[in-house]
Amino acid sequence: MQIHQRQIDGVFIEHAAPQGEPVAAPIVFVHGGSHGSWLWENWLPYFAATGRHCYAFSWFNHNGSKELPEEQFVQRSIQEVTEELGTVVAHAAEAPVLIAHSMGAIAVQKYAESHDVVAQILLAPIACQEVGNEPMPVPIDMTKPFPPMPYEMAYDWFLSGCTEKDARRYHSLMPNESPKAVWEVASGGAISVDRTRLGGPMLMVGAENDIVVPADVVRRSADYFGADYLFLPGKAHSMILEPGWRQTADRLLSWLAHATW
Repeated sequence: MQIHQRQIDGVFIEHAAPQGEPVAAPIVFVHGGSHGSWLWENWLPYFAATGRHCYAFSWFNHNGSKELPEEQFVQRSIQEVTEELGTVVAHAAEAPVLIAHSMGAIAVQKYAESHDVVAQILLAPIACQEVGNEPMPVPIDMTKPFPPMPYEMAYDWFLSGCTEKDARRYHSLMPNESPKAVWEVASGGAISVDRTRLGGPMLMVGAENDIVVPADVVRRSADYFGADYLFLPGKAHSMILEPGWRQTADRLLSWLAHATW
């Protein structure tokens, strides 16, 4: 399946189109911290083949999207990613299903506070302020972009379960991150989400071996938001990239078929 790439208003967008007329709402995929649209390289064609327009994009200062001045980037909050998300949804020209990973989940929730969405699927979603998580001992210099972790640490945090060949390729693609965004996660949950403003069905997915957002935190988030919950035994934080990703995608597709109309 051909993936079309373009930049709109500085946002790098990848688009996979269904064969024939779409049978359901488009899907917009939202990556997490230190990642880019490449996170969805398997999922984009997979979901498009089910009859949906599918879009993945990179946040500003991430793979392929425009570079903000450093003094602006270092102060950028996760919730400001709603700007790029809004650009992609406007391009899709229809209320979407939003599928997000990790940090991207907060951006999706903040977007959904004030926009119509068909459904939300949040994979290893970081905790909002109301749910909270244990602070992480991550040294952060708030005056400089947060660099990619060394390979061994990145493997433990993000890529465990991947083959070494894939893990090293993904690690080579990891960009700098906003230190403010990293702090918003490491502090234990700094962004407030108004659950009374969120509409449509929601699924939250936790993974047994995730050390970034442990499954029990995802379960508490699901309880707080009244979301459906899926637990994935044997999976880690990057369940999207690990071998067996197709089985995970199959389960999400099954949920979408039953939870939306």
